[in-house]
Amino acid sequence: MLYLMCHTLKGLVKRFLQLFKRIIDPSNFLRYIMLMRQIRVMIGFILLMLLMAHPAAAFSIIRDTEVESVLLSYVQRIFKAGGLAPQNAKVILINDPSLNAFVAGGQTIFIHTGLLMQAKSVDDVMFVLSHETGHIIGGHVVRGYEEYKTAQKTALISTVIGGLLAAASGRPDAGVAIMMGSQASALGMFTSYRQSEESAADRVAVDIMRKIGYSMSGFQNVMTTIRKQERLNTYEDDSYLRTHPLTQARLNDLAYFLKDPLPLHQDEAFLMSQAKLFAFLSKPEQTLNKYPGSSRVDKYARTIALYRQNKLEPAFKMLEELIEEEPTNPYFYELKGQFYFETSQIQQAIKAYQKAAELKPNAPLILLSLAQALLETDDMHNAQLATQHLQNAVHREPDLSSGWRLLAIGYGRLGKNQYIPYAMAEYYWSIGQESEARKEAKKALKSLPENTAATQRMQDILGGAKENNPEK
Repeated sequence: MLYLMCHTLKGLVKRFLQLFKRIIDPSNFLRYIMLMRQIRVMIGFILLMLLMAHPAAAFSIIRDTEVESVLLSYVQRIFKAGGLAPQNAKVILINDPSLNAFVAGGQTIFIHTGLLMQAKSVDDVMFVLSHETGHIIGGHVVRGYEEYKTAQKTALISTVIGGLLAAASGRPDAGVAIMMGSQASALGMFTSYRQSEESAADRVAVDIMRKIGYSMSGFQNVMTTIRKQERLNTYEDDSYLRTHPLTQARLNDLAYFLKDPLPLHQDEAFLMSQAKLFAFLSKPEQTLNKYPGSSRVDKYARTIALYRQNKLEPAFKMLEELIEEEPTNPYFYELKGQFYFETSQIQQAIKAYQKAAELKPNAPLILLSLAQALLETDDMHNAQLATQHLQNAVHREPDLSSGWRLLAIGYGRLGKNQYIPYAMAEYYWSIGQESEARKEAKKALKSLPENTAATQRMQDILGGAKENNPEK
Protein backbone atom coordinates (compact mmCIF):
# COMPACT_ATOMS: atom_id res chain seq x y z
CA MET A 1 0.00 0.00 0.00
CA LEU A 2 2.28 2.74 1.24
CA TYR A 3 5.32 1.32 -0.49
CA LEU A 4 4.61 2.89 -3.89
CA MET A 5 2.68 5.82 -2.56
CA CYS A 6 5.54 7.18 -0.44
CA HIS A 7 7.06 9.15 -3.31
CA THR A 8 3.76 11.01 -3.77
CA LEU A 9 3.51 11.63 -0.05
CA LYS A 10 7.10 12.86 -0.01
CA GLY A 11 6.20 15.39 -2.71
CA LEU A 12 3.28 16.65 -0.65
CA VAL A 13 5.44 17.05 2.43
CA LYS A 14 8.02 18.95 0.37
CA ARG A 15 5.31 21.29 -0.91
CA PHE A 16 4.03 21.67 2.64
CA LEU A 17 7.45 22.88 3.82
CA GLN A 18 7.83 25.22 0.85
CA LEU A 19 4.62 26.98 1.79
CA PHE A 20 5.90 27.56 5.32
CA LYS A 21 9.11 29.11 4.00
CA ARG A 22 7.03 31.64 2.07
CA ILE A 23 5.39 32.97 5.25
CA ILE A 24 7.85 35.75 5.88
CA ASP A 25 5.63 38.80 6.22
CA PRO A 26 2.48 38.29 8.35
CA SER A 27 1.69 42.00 7.99
CA ASN A 28 0.54 41.19 4.46
CA PHE A 29 -2.70 39.76 5.82
CA LEU A 30 -4.36 38.74 2.55
CA ARG A 31 -1.31 36.84 1.29
CA TYR A 32 -0.91 35.28 4.72
CA ILE A 33 -4.50 34.02 4.81
CA MET A 34 -4.22 32.58 1.29
CA LEU A 35 -1.09 30.64 2.24
CA MET A 36 -2.77 29.37 5.40
CA ARG A 37 -5.62 28.02 3.30
CA GLN A 38 -3.17 26.18 1.05
CA ILE A 39 -1.42 24.73 4.07
CA ARG A 40 -4.68 23.54 5.63
CA VAL A 41 -5.62 21.81 2.37
CA MET A 42 -2.14 20.22 2.24
CA ILE A 43 -2.53 18.92 5.78
CA GLY A 44 -5.83 17.33 4.84
CA PHE A 45 -4.34 15.70 1.77
CA ILE A 46 -1.35 14.30 3.64
CA LEU A 47 -3.49 12.82 6.39
CA LEU A 48 -6.10 11.50 3.97
CA MET A 49 -3.43 9.80 1.88
CA LEU A 50 -2.04 8.15 4.97
CA LEU A 51 -5.53 6.90 5.81
CA MET A 52 -6.62 5.62 2.41
CA ALA A 53 -3.49 5.70 0.24
CA HIS A 54 -5.70 5.02 -2.79
CA PRO A 55 -7.44 7.95 -4.53
CA ALA A 56 -10.48 6.50 -6.30
CA ALA A 57 -9.78 8.48 -9.45
CA ALA A 58 -6.57 6.49 -9.96
CA PHE A 59 -8.26 3.11 -9.90
CA SER A 60 -8.19 0.95 -13.01
CA ILE A 61 -10.47 -2.02 -12.42
CA ILE A 62 -10.00 -5.36 -14.18
CA ARG A 63 -12.96 -7.64 -14.62
CA ASP A 64 -12.63 -11.38 -15.27
CA THR A 65 -15.07 -14.09 -14.21
CA GLU A 66 -12.41 -16.74 -13.63
CA VAL A 67 -10.09 -14.63 -11.50
CA GLU A 68 -12.94 -13.05 -9.54
CA SER A 69 -14.52 -16.45 -8.86
CA VAL A 70 -11.27 -17.89 -7.54
CA LEU A 71 -10.58 -14.89 -5.31
CA LEU A 72 -14.15 -14.74 -4.04
CA SER A 73 -14.00 -18.42 -3.05
CA TYR A 74 -10.88 -17.65 -0.99
CA VAL A 75 -12.42 -14.60 0.68
CA GLN A 76 -15.64 -16.44 1.50
CA ARG A 77 -13.65 -19.20 3.20
CA ILE A 78 -11.69 -16.60 5.14
CA PHE A 79 -14.85 -14.72 6.14
CA LYS A 80 -16.41 -17.91 7.46
CA ALA A 81 -13.32 -18.65 9.55
CA GLY A 82 -13.35 -15.06 10.84
CA GLY A 83 -17.00 -15.15 11.87
CA LEU A 84 -18.29 -12.99 9.00
CA ALA A 85 -21.11 -13.87 6.62
CA PRO A 86 -19.49 -15.35 3.47
CA GLN A 87 -22.37 -14.22 1.25
CA ASN A 88 -21.50 -10.58 2.00
CA ALA A 89 -17.97 -10.88 0.63
CA LYS A 90 -17.04 -8.99 -2.51
CA VAL A 91 -13.74 -8.64 -4.36
CA ILE A 92 -12.61 -5.97 -6.83
CA LEU A 93 -9.44 -6.42 -8.87
CA ILE A 94 -7.30 -3.30 -9.32
CA ASN A 95 -4.79 -3.07 -12.16
CA ASP A 96 -1.77 -2.10 -10.10
CA PRO A 97 1.61 -3.88 -10.12
CA SER A 98 2.26 -3.39 -6.39
CA LEU A 99 1.94 -6.27 -3.95
CA ASN A 100 -1.08 -5.06 -2.05
CA ALA A 101 -4.75 -5.32 -1.12
CA PHE A 102 -6.92 -3.00 0.94
CA VAL A 103 -10.39 -2.37 2.30
CA ALA A 104 -12.21 0.95 2.14
CA GLY A 105 -15.37 0.33 4.11
CA GLY A 106 -18.00 -2.38 3.93
CA GLN A 107 -16.97 -5.96 3.22
CA THR A 108 -15.29 -5.46 -0.14
CA ILE A 109 -11.61 -6.30 -0.54
CA PHE A 110 -9.72 -4.49 -3.30
CA ILE A 111 -6.92 -6.68 -4.63
CA HIS A 112 -4.01 -5.47 -6.73
CA THR A 113 -2.99 -7.55 -9.72
CA GLY A 114 0.56 -7.23 -8.40
CA LEU A 115 -0.33 -9.34 -5.37
CA LEU A 116 -1.43 -12.22 -7.57
CA MET A 117 1.38 -11.90 -10.08
CA GLN A 118 4.15 -11.65 -7.48
CA ALA A 119 2.81 -14.31 -5.11
CA LYS A 120 4.99 -17.40 -4.80
CA SER A 121 2.04 -19.50 -3.67
CA VAL A 122 -1.65 -19.24 -2.90
CA ASP A 123 -0.67 -19.10 0.78
CA ASP A 124 0.84 -15.64 0.16
CA VAL A 125 -2.48 -14.38 -1.14
CA MET A 126 -4.44 -16.09 1.64
CA PHE A 127 -2.44 -14.28 4.31
CA VAL A 128 -2.92 -10.86 2.70
CA LEU A 129 -6.66 -11.48 2.29
CA SER A 130 -6.84 -12.70 5.91
CA HIS A 131 -5.01 -9.56 7.00
CA GLU A 132 -7.51 -7.33 5.18
CA THR A 133 -10.34 -9.34 6.71
CA GLY A 134 -8.77 -8.50 10.07
CA HIS A 135 -9.30 -4.83 9.25
CA ILE A 136 -12.97 -5.52 8.49
CA ILE A 137 -13.46 -7.49 11.71
CA GLY A 138 -11.76 -4.74 13.72
CA GLY A 139 -13.77 -1.94 12.09
CA HIS A 140 -10.48 -0.21 11.32
CA VAL A 141 -11.67 1.81 8.32
CA VAL A 142 -14.44 3.58 10.26
CA ARG A 143 -12.28 4.06 13.35
CA GLY A 144 -9.38 5.20 11.16
CA TYR A 145 -11.55 7.88 9.58
CA GLU A 146 -12.49 9.16 13.03
CA GLU A 147 -8.79 9.27 13.97
CA TYR A 148 -8.09 11.14 10.74
CA LYS A 149 -10.70 13.79 11.57
CA THR A 150 -9.29 14.18 15.07
CA ALA A 151 -5.76 14.56 13.74
CA GLN A 152 -6.89 17.03 11.10
CA LYS A 153 -8.76 19.10 13.70
CA THR A 154 -5.65 19.22 15.90
CA ALA A 155 -3.51 20.31 12.97
CA LEU A 156 -5.90 23.03 11.85
CA ILE A 157 -6.26 24.47 15.34
CA SER A 158 -2.49 24.68 15.62
CA THR A 159 -2.34 26.49 12.28
CA VAL A 160 -4.76 29.17 13.50
CA ILE A 161 -2.97 29.59 16.84
CA GLY A 162 0.42 29.79 15.16
CA GLY A 163 -0.86 32.32 12.68
CA LEU A 164 -2.30 34.56 15.41
CA LEU A 165 0.96 34.41 17.36
CA ALA A 166 2.98 35.29 14.28
CA ALA A 167 0.71 38.24 13.46
CA ALA A 168 0.63 39.54 17.04
CA SER A 169 4.34 39.22 17.75
CA GLY A 170 5.71 40.06 14.35
CA ARG A 171 7.71 36.84 14.63
CA PRO A 172 6.69 34.47 11.82
CA ASP A 173 9.31 31.98 12.96
CA ALA A 174 7.53 31.57 16.31
CA GLY A 175 4.21 30.91 14.60
CA VAL A 176 5.80 28.41 12.24
CA ALA A 177 7.40 26.57 15.17
CA ILE A 178 4.02 26.11 16.88
CA MET A 179 2.29 25.05 13.67
CA MET A 180 4.99 22.57 12.68
CA GLY A 181 5.24 21.08 16.14
CA SER A 182 1.52 20.59 16.64
CA GLN A 183 0.93 19.29 13.12
CA ALA A 184 3.81 16.86 13.47
CA SER A 185 2.31 15.65 16.73
CA ALA A 186 -1.09 15.14 15.08
CA LEU A 187 0.46 13.27 12.16
CA GLY A 188 2.56 11.15 14.50
CA MET A 189 -0.47 10.14 16.59
CA PHE A 190 -2.38 9.23 13.46
CA THR A 191 0.35 7.06 11.92
CA SER A 192 1.01 5.40 15.27
CA TYR A 193 -2.68 4.52 15.48
CA ARG A 194 -2.59 3.07 11.97
CA GLN A 195 0.49 0.97 12.75
CA SER A 196 -1.26 -0.56 15.77
CA GLU A 197 -4.19 -1.48 13.50
CA GLU A 198 -1.86 -3.22 11.08
CA SER A 199 -0.35 -5.27 13.90
CA ALA A 200 -3.84 -6.21 15.11
CA ALA A 201 -4.83 -7.27 11.59
CA ASP A 202 -1.71 -9.45 11.38
CA ARG A 203 -2.79 -11.25 14.55
CA VAL A 204 -6.27 -11.87 13.18
CA ALA A 205 -4.72 -13.19 9.96
CA VAL A 206 -2.61 -15.68 11.92
CA ASP A 207 -5.70 -17.01 13.66
CA ILE A 208 -7.59 -17.36 10.37
CA MET A 209 -4.67 -19.02 8.59
CA ARG A 210 -4.43 -21.61 11.35
CA LYS A 211 -8.18 -22.30 11.17
CA ILE A 212 -8.25 -22.85 7.42
CA GLY A 213 -4.95 -24.76 7.33
CA TYR A 214 -2.78 -22.47 5.21
CA SER A 215 0.94 -22.01 5.72
CA MET A 216 2.46 -19.02 7.52
CA SER A 217 5.27 -19.30 4.99
CA GLY A 218 2.92 -17.22 2.86
CA PHE A 219 3.34 -14.34 5.30
CA GLN A 220 7.09 -14.78 5.22
CA ASN A 221 7.11 -14.75 1.39
CA VAL A 222 5.10 -11.53 1.30
CA MET A 223 7.30 -9.81 3.87
CA THR A 224 10.45 -10.88 2.02
CA THR A 225 9.14 -9.36 -1.22
CA ILE A 226 8.08 -6.15 0.52
CA ARG A 227 11.45 -5.85 2.25
CA LYS A 228 13.20 -6.03 -1.13
CA GLN A 229 10.96 -3.25 -2.39
CA GLU A 230 11.62 -1.16 0.71
CA ARG A 231 15.34 -1.22 0.03
CA LEU A 232 14.63 0.66 -3.19
CA ASN A 233 12.41 3.16 -1.38
CA THR A 234 13.99 6.37 -0.10
CA TYR A 235 11.46 6.51 2.74
CA GLU A 236 12.28 3.09 4.18
CA ASP A 237 13.99 4.45 7.31
CA ASP A 238 11.34 7.02 8.15
CA SER A 239 8.96 4.91 10.21
CA TYR A 240 7.37 8.12 11.49
CA LEU A 241 5.47 8.66 8.23
CA ARG A 242 4.54 4.99 7.69
CA THR A 243 1.11 3.54 8.31
CA HIS A 244 2.50 -0.03 8.50
CA PRO A 245 5.04 -1.24 11.06
CA LEU A 246 8.49 -1.88 9.63
CA THR A 247 8.65 -5.21 7.81
CA GLN A 248 11.28 -6.64 10.15
CA ALA A 249 9.17 -5.62 13.13
CA ARG A 250 6.23 -7.53 11.67
CA LEU A 251 8.39 -10.59 11.12
CA ASN A 252 9.71 -10.38 14.68
CA ASP A 253 6.21 -9.95 16.08
CA LEU A 254 4.99 -13.15 14.43
CA ALA A 255 8.26 -15.11 14.68
CA TYR A 256 6.69 -17.71 16.99
CA PHE A 257 4.09 -18.63 14.35
CA LEU A 258 6.76 -19.01 11.66
CA LYS A 259 8.31 -22.01 13.41
CA ASP A 260 7.61 -25.34 11.65
CA PRO A 261 5.04 -23.90 9.21
CA LEU A 262 2.68 -26.08 7.22
CA PRO A 263 3.78 -26.88 3.65
CA LEU A 264 2.72 -24.44 0.95
CA HIS A 265 -0.40 -25.34 -1.04
CA GLN A 266 -0.43 -26.23 -4.72
CA ASP A 267 -3.68 -24.81 -6.06
CA GLU A 268 -4.16 -25.15 -9.81
CA ALA A 269 -7.12 -22.73 -9.87
CA PHE A 270 -4.87 -20.06 -8.40
CA LEU A 271 -1.99 -20.89 -10.75
CA MET A 272 -4.32 -20.72 -13.77
CA SER A 273 -5.63 -17.31 -12.68
CA GLN A 274 -2.10 -16.10 -12.03
CA ALA A 275 -0.94 -17.28 -15.45
CA LYS A 276 -3.93 -15.66 -17.16
CA LEU A 277 -3.30 -12.29 -15.54
CA PHE A 278 0.40 -12.44 -16.31
CA ALA A 279 -0.25 -13.33 -19.95
CA PHE A 280 -2.71 -10.48 -20.50
CA LEU A 281 -0.81 -7.82 -18.53
CA SER A 282 2.79 -8.61 -19.47
CA LYS A 283 4.59 -8.58 -22.80
CA PRO A 284 4.05 -11.83 -24.73
CA GLU A 285 7.80 -12.48 -24.80
CA GLN A 286 7.93 -12.32 -21.00
CA THR A 287 5.04 -14.77 -20.77
CA LEU A 288 6.65 -17.26 -23.13
CA ASN A 289 9.88 -17.08 -21.13
CA LYS A 290 8.10 -17.50 -17.80
CA TYR A 291 5.86 -20.36 -18.94
CA PRO A 292 7.96 -22.54 -21.29
CA GLY A 293 6.55 -25.93 -20.25
CA SER A 294 3.71 -28.23 -21.33
CA SER A 295 1.63 -28.21 -18.14
CA ARG A 296 -1.96 -26.96 -18.28
CA VAL A 297 -0.92 -23.73 -16.55
CA ASP A 298 1.93 -23.15 -19.00
CA LYS A 299 -0.28 -23.90 -21.99
CA TYR A 300 -2.91 -21.47 -20.75
CA ALA A 301 -0.41 -18.63 -20.50
CA ARG A 302 1.27 -19.52 -23.81
CA THR A 303 -2.09 -19.64 -25.63
CA ILE A 304 -2.82 -16.05 -24.61
CA ALA A 305 0.72 -14.88 -25.40
CA LEU A 306 0.62 -16.45 -28.88
CA TYR A 307 -2.75 -14.86 -29.55
CA ARG A 308 -1.45 -11.46 -28.49
CA GLN A 309 1.45 -11.95 -30.92
CA ASN A 310 -1.18 -12.49 -33.62
CA LYS A 311 -0.03 -16.10 -34.05
CA LEU A 312 -3.60 -17.27 -34.37
CA GLU A 313 -3.11 -20.78 -35.72
CA PRO A 314 -0.84 -22.03 -32.88
CA ALA A 315 -2.95 -20.14 -30.34
CA PHE A 316 -6.18 -21.83 -31.43
CA LYS A 317 -4.42 -25.20 -31.65
CA MET A 318 -3.12 -24.96 -28.08
CA LEU A 319 -6.51 -23.78 -26.84
CA GLU A 320 -8.14 -26.85 -28.43
CA GLU A 321 -5.62 -29.03 -26.61
CA LEU A 322 -6.65 -27.42 -23.32
CA ILE A 323 -10.34 -28.05 -24.10
CA GLU A 324 -9.59 -31.71 -24.87
CA GLU A 325 -7.81 -32.03 -21.52
CA GLU A 326 -10.62 -30.35 -19.58
CA PRO A 327 -13.81 -30.18 -21.68
CA THR A 328 -15.96 -28.85 -18.81
CA ASN A 329 -13.85 -25.76 -18.11
CA PRO A 330 -16.08 -22.75 -19.00
CA TYR A 331 -13.16 -20.33 -19.09
CA PHE A 332 -11.51 -22.11 -22.00
CA TYR A 333 -14.67 -21.62 -24.04
CA GLU A 334 -14.93 -18.02 -22.85
CA LEU A 335 -11.37 -17.42 -24.07
CA LYS A 336 -12.18 -19.17 -27.34
CA GLY A 337 -15.20 -16.87 -27.74
CA GLN A 338 -12.98 -13.84 -27.15
CA PHE A 339 -10.48 -14.98 -29.77
CA TYR A 340 -13.22 -15.55 -32.34
CA PHE A 341 -15.04 -12.29 -31.54
CA GLU A 342 -11.91 -10.15 -31.76
CA THR A 343 -11.03 -11.73 -35.12
CA SER A 344 -14.55 -11.03 -36.47
CA GLN A 345 -15.64 -14.69 -36.53
CA ILE A 346 -18.98 -13.88 -34.92
CA GLN A 347 -20.90 -17.12 -35.40
CA GLN A 348 -18.04 -19.17 -33.94
CA ALA A 349 -17.80 -16.67 -31.07
CA ILE A 350 -21.51 -17.11 -30.31
CA LYS A 351 -21.15 -20.91 -30.17
CA ALA A 352 -18.14 -20.66 -27.84
CA TYR A 353 -19.82 -18.16 -25.52
CA GLN A 354 -23.00 -20.25 -25.45
CA LYS A 355 -20.96 -23.24 -24.30
CA ALA A 356 -19.26 -21.12 -21.63
CA ALA A 357 -22.65 -19.85 -20.43
CA GLU A 358 -23.96 -23.41 -20.34
CA LEU A 359 -21.05 -24.54 -18.17
CA LYS A 360 -21.08 -21.40 -16.00
CA PRO A 361 -24.75 -20.34 -15.80
CA ASN A 362 -25.71 -16.82 -14.75
CA ALA A 363 -22.17 -15.40 -14.85
CA PRO A 364 -22.82 -11.72 -15.73
CA LEU A 365 -19.61 -11.14 -17.68
CA ILE A 366 -20.02 -14.27 -19.79
CA LEU A 367 -23.64 -13.35 -20.50
CA LEU A 368 -22.46 -9.86 -21.45
CA SER A 369 -19.93 -11.25 -23.94
CA LEU A 370 -22.50 -13.62 -25.43
CA ALA A 371 -25.04 -10.81 -25.79
CA GLN A 372 -22.48 -8.55 -27.44
CA ALA A 373 -21.72 -11.24 -30.02
CA LEU A 374 -25.42 -11.84 -30.64
CA LEU A 375 -26.01 -8.13 -31.23
CA GLU A 376 -23.30 -8.12 -33.91
CA THR A 377 -25.68 -10.08 -36.14
CA ASP A 378 -28.75 -8.70 -37.91
CA ASP A 379 -30.93 -11.52 -36.65
CA MET A 380 -34.03 -10.43 -34.68
CA HIS A 381 -34.09 -13.71 -32.73
CA ASN A 382 -30.49 -13.10 -31.66
CA ALA A 383 -31.44 -9.59 -30.55
CA GLN A 384 -34.21 -11.09 -28.41
CA LEU A 385 -31.78 -13.62 -26.89
CA ALA A 386 -29.20 -10.87 -26.28
CA THR A 387 -31.76 -8.74 -24.47
CA GLN A 388 -32.76 -11.64 -22.24
CA HIS A 389 -29.12 -12.39 -21.38
CA LEU A 390 -28.46 -8.73 -20.62
CA GLN A 391 -31.53 -8.43 -18.41
CA ASN A 392 -30.26 -11.44 -16.47
CA ALA A 393 -26.76 -9.95 -16.25
CA VAL A 394 -27.81 -6.52 -14.93
CA HIS A 395 -30.29 -8.12 -12.54
CA ARG A 396 -27.42 -10.06 -10.97
CA GLU A 397 -24.98 -7.17 -11.19
CA PRO A 398 -26.86 -3.83 -11.24
CA ASP A 399 -23.67 -1.76 -11.61
CA LEU A 400 -22.62 -3.51 -14.83
CA SER A 401 -22.46 -0.32 -16.90
CA SER A 402 -21.64 -1.92 -20.24
CA GLY A 403 -24.58 -4.27 -19.72
CA TRP A 404 -27.01 -1.35 -19.49
CA ARG A 405 -25.50 0.31 -22.56
CA LEU A 406 -25.86 -2.88 -24.62
CA LEU A 407 -29.36 -3.37 -23.25
CA ALA A 408 -30.34 0.02 -24.66
CA ILE A 409 -29.05 -1.16 -28.05
CA GLY A 410 -31.02 -4.39 -27.67
CA TYR A 411 -34.22 -2.51 -26.90
CA GLY A 412 -33.63 -0.38 -29.99
CA ARG A 413 -33.17 -3.46 -32.19
CA LEU A 414 -36.45 -4.89 -30.89
CA GLY A 415 -38.33 -1.63 -31.41
CA LYS A 416 -38.87 -1.18 -27.66
CA ASN A 417 -37.80 2.45 -27.78
CA GLN A 418 -39.73 3.35 -24.62
CA TYR A 419 -37.20 1.32 -22.61
CA ILE A 420 -34.08 2.93 -24.09
CA PRO A 421 -34.08 5.97 -21.71
CA TYR A 422 -34.56 3.57 -18.78
CA ALA A 423 -31.47 1.56 -19.73
CA MET A 424 -29.44 4.70 -20.46
CA ALA A 425 -30.42 6.23 -17.12
CA GLU A 426 -29.06 3.12 -15.40
CA TYR A 427 -25.93 3.27 -17.55
CA TYR A 428 -25.16 6.89 -16.69
CA TRP A 429 -25.96 6.27 -13.02
CA SER A 430 -23.56 3.32 -12.90
CA ILE A 431 -20.67 5.40 -14.26
CA GLY A 432 -21.36 8.33 -11.95
CA GLN A 433 -22.79 10.80 -14.50
CA GLU A 434 -25.77 11.77 -12.38
CA SER A 435 -26.93 14.76 -14.41
CA GLU A 436 -27.19 12.63 -17.56
CA ALA A 437 -28.88 9.86 -15.56
CA ARG A 438 -31.45 12.35 -14.34
CA LYS A 439 -32.21 13.55 -17.88
CA GLU A 440 -32.74 9.99 -19.09
CA ALA A 441 -34.84 9.10 -16.04
CA LYS A 442 -37.18 12.01 -16.79
CA LYS A 443 -37.57 10.74 -20.36
CA ALA A 444 -38.18 7.20 -19.12
CA LEU A 445 -40.96 8.27 -16.75
CA LYS A 446 -42.84 9.75 -19.70
CA SER A 447 -42.74 6.52 -21.71
CA LEU A 448 -42.70 3.64 -19.20
CA PRO A 449 -45.88 2.02 -17.85
CA GLU A 450 -46.86 3.44 -14.46
CA ASN A 451 -46.40 1.66 -11.12
CA THR A 452 -43.69 -0.72 -12.25
CA ALA A 453 -40.31 -1.56 -10.77
CA ALA A 454 -38.67 0.35 -13.63
CA THR A 455 -40.62 3.57 -12.91
CA GLN A 456 -39.85 3.26 -9.20
CA ARG A 457 -36.18 2.91 -10.04
CA MET A 458 -36.29 6.02 -12.23
CA GLN A 459 -37.87 7.94 -9.36
CA ASP A 460 -35.10 6.68 -7.08
CA ILE A 461 -32.49 7.97 -9.53
CA LEU A 462 -34.20 11.37 -9.66
CA GLY A 463 -34.33 11.46 -5.87
CA GLY A 464 -30.70 10.46 -5.58
CA ALA A 465 -29.61 13.00 -8.13
CA LYS A 466 -31.53 15.75 -6.32
CA GLU A 467 -30.07 14.69 -3.00
CA ASN A 468 -26.52 14.78 -4.35
CA ASN A 469 -27.10 17.92 -6.42
CA PRO A 470 -29.49 20.09 -4.38
CA GLU A 471 -29.04 23.07 -6.70
CA LYS A 472 -30.90 21.10 -9.36
